[in-house]
Amino acid sequence: MDELEFLKKDWKRQEADLPKVSGDAIYKMIHKRSSSLMKWILYVSIFEFILWTAINILTTNKDTWESLQKIHLFEFEIITLLLQYAVLGFFIYLFYKNYKEVQTTDNTRHLMNRILKVRRTVNFYVAYNLILMFVIGLVVFFAMLFFDPDFEKVMVTAPDGSQTLPLAFIALIIGGLVVFLFLLWLFYKLLYGILLKRLKRNYKELNKLELRD
Repeated sequence: MDELEFLKKDWKRQEADLPKVSGDAIYKMIHKRSSSLMKWILYVSIFEFILWTAINILTTNKDTWESLQKIHLFEFEIITLLLQYAVLGFFIYLFYKNYKEVQTTDNTRHLMNRILKVRRTVNFYVAYNLILMFVIGLVVFFAMLFFDPDFEKVMVTAPDGSQTLPLAFIALIIGGLVVFLFLLWLFYKLLYGILLKRLKRNYKELNKLELRD
C-alpha cells in the first residue's frame, strides 16, 4: 500500500487499539512527495535539453544548411534554434527555482500555491512549444512554396495561366503538421503528464487537509 494512503487511512481510524497519525505527519509526507516530483520535472527538462541537442546534431549536415539557404531560411533556422535553447534554459531555471523553494515551504497553503505554480509553468511551456512548432511549420511550408523549385511539379495550371496548389496537397501538408503536433503533444504528455497528475493529486490531498484543520 502507498505510504501516504496508509497514513491517511490510519489518521481516519477511530479504533482505540491503533495509533493515531496527526495532520502534520500527513503534510510532511505530501511535502516530501511534492518535492520529489518537482525534482523529477527538473530532471525531465534537462533530459529534454540533451535530447533536442542530440537530435539537432544528428540531423544537421552540409546538405541541410544548403537546403535552408535555398529557401531563404538559414538565418531563420539559426534564430529559431537560439530561441529554443534560450527558452528551454529559462524554463529549466524556473523548474530548479520551484524545486528549491518548495523545500523551504513550511505550511499547507504555501505548498498548494507552489504546486499550482509548477503546474502552470509546465502547461505554459508545453503550449509554447506546440505553438512555436506550428508557426515554424507554416513558415517552412510557405518558404518552400515560394522558393523551392520542386514545388512547381505539384502546381496546377489554370486555363488563364495562373498556378495553384491542389487542395489534396494542401490537405496533406496540413494533416502532416497536425499529426506532428499531436505526436509532440503525446511526447510531452509522456514526459510531464504523469508527474503533473501526481502533483494534482497532492494538491487535492492538501486541500482536504487544510479544510480539516
